[in-house]
Amino acid sequence: MRLRITFIVCIYFFSFSFLNSAFAAVTSGYVSPVVIDSRSPIVGYNPQNSVDSNLTSYTNLGGNGYIKYLIPSGSNSMKIHLRTTNYPTGQYLGSYRIVFSNSQGVVWDSDKIKIYTTSLIADDFAIPDKATEVTVYSTSYADYFPLLVYEVEMTVPIDKTPPHEVTNLVTTSSTTTILLNFNKPTDSDYAGTRLYVNGVLVKTLGSTTTSYRLTELKPNTTYNIRITTFDTSNNESEGITTSVKTPPPPDVANLILSSSPYSIFAKWINPDDPDGLGFIGNDLYLNEKLITSLDKNTTTYTFTDLSPNTSYTVKIVSKYNGGYSSSGQTATAKTTIPIEDITDLQADAKYDRVKLSWKLPGSEFFSHVKIYRKKIEQKSFWDQLFGATAVSAATTSDGYTPMFETNGTYWTDLTVTPDTTYSYKVTSVNIEGNESQGVTIETKTPSEPAPVLTGVATTQNENGDYVVTWTSPIKGSVKVLIGGKSYTVVDAASQQVMIKKEDMKTDFFGGYDAKLVPVGEFGTEGQAVQVPAVGKKIEFPITFDDFMKTVVNILSWAAPLILVLFVFIFWRPFIAFLRKTILVKGGRMKS
Repeated sequence: MRLRITFIVCIYFFSFSFLNSAFAAVTSGYVSPVVIDSRSPIVGYNPQNSVDSNLTSYTNLGGNGYIKYLIPSGSNSMKIHLRTTNYPTGQYLGSYRIVFSNSQGVVWDSDKIKIYTTSLIADDFAIPDKATEVTVYSTSYADYFPLLVYEVEMTVPIDKTPPHEVTNLVTTSSTTTILLNFNKPTDSDYAGTRLYVNGVLVKTLGSTTTSYRLTELKPNTTYNIRITTFDTSNNESEGITTSVKTPPPPDVANLILSSSPYSIFAKWINPDDPDGLGFIGNDLYLNEKLITSLDKNTTTYTFTDLSPNTSYTVKIVSKYNGGYSSSGQTATAKTTIPIEDITDLQADAKYDRVKLSWKLPGSEFFSHVKIYRKKIEQKSFWDQLFGATAVSAATTSDGYTPMFETNGTYWTDLTVTPDTTYSYKVTSVNIEGNESQGVTIETKTPSEPAPVLTGVATTQNENGDYVVTWTSPIKGSVKVLIGGKSYTVVDAASQQVMIKKEDMKTDFFGGYDAKLVPVGEFGTEGQAVQVPAVGKKIEFPITFDDFMKTVVNILSWAAPLILVLFVFIFWRPFIAFLRKTILVKGGRMKS
């Protein structure tokens, strides 16, 4: 049983493979249909024997088998050759049944047809309209009265019936060609194909040709193609049609855009022109507006005078001889937000501060400035050659240390030291947080001026201790000397110091042997000031240096007069002194 089923399945698929085949004609003027399904209880039966145009072979359907056939298009009648075996007395030998159908169901059913002879007979049937399939059933009494089907044939009109159409049409196009590939029909009288382009016959192909290339076409053009088949009697089919559009000429490749705030730089690779159309150059568009035309050797261009923070579409259309153009290669880029530096950077250096001032950029995208500082140290040649520079985590790679951020126009650095050279860098930051390279300025702080004590006065408290006060300075410190030795050091901002009465000493003239020495914030000492007597106050309208210069100038002017005055007053003692210095030997003056 398993062998029988396997064989039946194989026969089924083998039969079905003939669905699109041409029908083999028989000598009687009929054609054989295609077996599409079958079943028989007889092992080894072969349904193809019923369509092999051979009346010596048969298919044994047993007592209840069947064969289904596909009716060839245009068939109007059917002839079946069959017989049965054995002859039981008083009974018919066997029977069969014919059923015409289509996808909707049964069109006509013959019911049981009895057979009374074992000889080969042939019965004719008219094929009803709309029938596409026919099934021959064995309705014999039992398998030992089997039905033998020798041949099933159908008539097909032989007048002007063209071959079947070509199948599996595949088109491949380039800018100037269209390649056609197809499968030809298997009709026995198939003679070839005809190719029509836009309604005009351009080529007739033989029965063995299954491909053709249309050449010398126009780029970017639609062509309507029809392929018909014809037989040996020149009967031509209606054909199958398709529309193929040749592509436009090739575009540039690898279009890359690079943006800046006010420009876009474009670069690309020009096309290779594989079809030989003749590449002559490119038209460049910006937002659909033609900007320029370039020759075939140019592969870069810069669009200028653009607006910052704006998207632009660049399109490059390649041009060819004959007025052909590519469809265009496009790319979009957005100009960046500018970073504009400050201008007119100024530095005003004092010994204890540096004030920076500048003008802000007028850009709407400006956010704030960052201020950096770097101390410039004078190094020897060997230090510069071999010395190492330590950079902290907060210091940038160029040696600058971040100091401050502001959106104002000035800033004062209060952390400087006197007699030091500094370099300041002021950078701009835009609203996206991008920072400019910055503007730098170098300045040197002057030396710290010597502090001057003014408004020095002395009082005594209830314990008799001396309280010395001053009005300035109020920065730095004040050192107290008693008897030329350091007594104490106080903050200048306190503006007073107390000297115990037992520690106070007096000088030769009865004054206090105590002095105050002002010391600046950076260690510069000023002129020492004598502590005044109680109730007195010392003011210094001029500095000590100015005072000494004045004294020297007065002495340089008065010294000659004083010398002449001394000569007039002391000339006699001077002459006597000279005489005494002369050595007398033997009572006589020695010349």
